[in-house]
Amino acid sequence: MNNHILIFFLFISFFTKAQDTLMPVVFLDDVVISELNNGFSVDDFIGYVKNDSTFYLGFKHLRYYEHKYKSELIVYNKKNVKIGTLNRIGTHYSDNKKAFTLDDSIYFDGKIYKKNGEYKLYTPEAFDDVFFPYDTIDVSLQISKKKNPNESQNMRDAKTIGFSIGTDNVEQSKGGIRKKLSIFDVDMQKYYNYTISDTNYNNIPCYVFSVNVKNDIDENQKQKALIRKVVSYFDKSNFNVIYREYKFVYNNWFIKLDMHVLVNLDYVNNIHVPTSIFYNGYWKVLFFKSERTYFKLRLYDYVIQ
Repeated sequence: MNNHILIFFLFISFFTKAQDTLMPVVFLDDVVISELNNGFSVDDFIGYVKNDSTFYLGFKHLRYYEHKYKSELIVYNKKNVKIGTLNRIGTHYSDNKKAFTLDDSIYFDGKIYKKNGEYKLYTPEAFDDVFFPYDTIDVSLQISKKKNPNESQNMRDAKTIGFSIGTDNVEQSKGGIRKKLSIFDVDMQKYYNYTISDTNYNNIPCYVFSVNVKNDIDENQKQKALIRKVVSYFDKSNFNVIYREYKFVYNNWFIKLDMHVLVNLDYVNNIHVPTSIFYNGYWKVLFFKSERTYFKLRLYDYVIQ
């Protein structure tokens, strides 16, 4: 199973390597970022987007620093009727070397667990692996380029995709997924609109970089664009990513998926940390049951000295 569906983990993993190929063309909306006023060109900005490591480091802070969490997981059936719920409130403990989580309260109902206590679905198990390490784990702020020998190529691919916008540095897979992820590639630009604008987000002045599938392409063309939407808000003062939104849609004989993810980040004592994560997704892999879930995670009361 792990060798085939790890595309699912691309949204919720913690390690990545950014890419360095710049897109030759970008379309600007009415709020143009001026090269003269800001001191960088459009290509410079795309370089910031593709080589960004702040989103990744923000998630390393999530494990590195102690904090409280509150989560809600809802499971739906094929008819989109709720069939299970799992709610948790707890604490992520960390001494900046070792970390673990401990639930203060937990509520579940419906089709969540098997009789032996294991999950019925892979999705909640995946969220446990990422956000709720009940066994003690090592934590560090060091960004390592070394490959984990215990990690599969598919898992490395998924983690790369989750934090590197437009990467094609993944192993080729069924359905030509590698090419479909290269949203800045010249051959893929005909499917997308790329815009740069600005906004105020949580009272923070931000640059907004958006990649959206064009509205005027047909359904066959849309099938070639696995990534339907990526929006990133960059803090103007330091280029930290403080908001990111992903929309993935894919459908072929082997795998079907439709996933929407939103991540909010903020500052606690000048440290950049995630504050909320939302996932609403469906995936179906050949020979396995489909899974449709909604997940909401709030992260708060960080202990940062």
